[in-house]
Amino acid sequence: MAGSTASPRRTQAQRREATRALLLDAAIDQLVEAGLAGFTTSEVCRRAGVSQGALFKHFDTKATLLAMMIGHLFEALRTESEAVLLELGDAAGIRQGVDMLWSRMFDPRVAAAFELYAAARSDAELRAVLEPVVEAHSARVYDFAANMFPDVPAERLFAFADMVFLSIQGLVLNQLAMPDQRQYNRVRGLLNEFVEFSLR
Repeated sequence: MAGSTASPRRTQAQRREATRALLLDAAIDQLVEAGLAGFTTSEVCRRAGVSQGALFKHFDTKATLLAMMIGHLFEALRTESEAVLLELGDAAGIRQGVDMLWSRMFDPRVAAAFELYAAARSDAELRAVLEPVVEAHSARVYDFAANMFPDVPAERLFAFADMVFLSIQGLVLNQLAMPDQRQYNRVRGLLNEFVEFSLR
């Protein structure tokens, strides 16, 4: 057609990355819906519209797929959070960041990630591929925090981040297993008071 322009053809690397992203998104969706016990690579392939052979060209094993899926999820959540924190700045950014953590921890995708954490305790193969993914995520969080708050000693800053994050994670895990609204409100209120005190 006159005046029309053809879309630029994607490179092989771009096509490969697009297929990888499709597989990771499909894996997250299936894990959320079926849990780890019902998770299969064949269903991931069906959702992504690719063959099993294509999946295993990207991920050597099912455990590798699961670990890379967690990395893919963490990267998306981290990118969204960092954009908000940078826009708000120091103290307001921390308050907003803590509020985001509370809501994100109840995201079904994060709950599915917790299921993998628990499974890795007794699955050496999964633990071996998951540990470096989690460590890389933590390192990026620490780097971002250090750049945002350069005047705070690194060890103190990282300890603060760990305490807030792990406290929220522990409470949410407990709520997912045995919901107790009074306990949740009590602990969340106390942790928020601690954050406010630390910002003075």
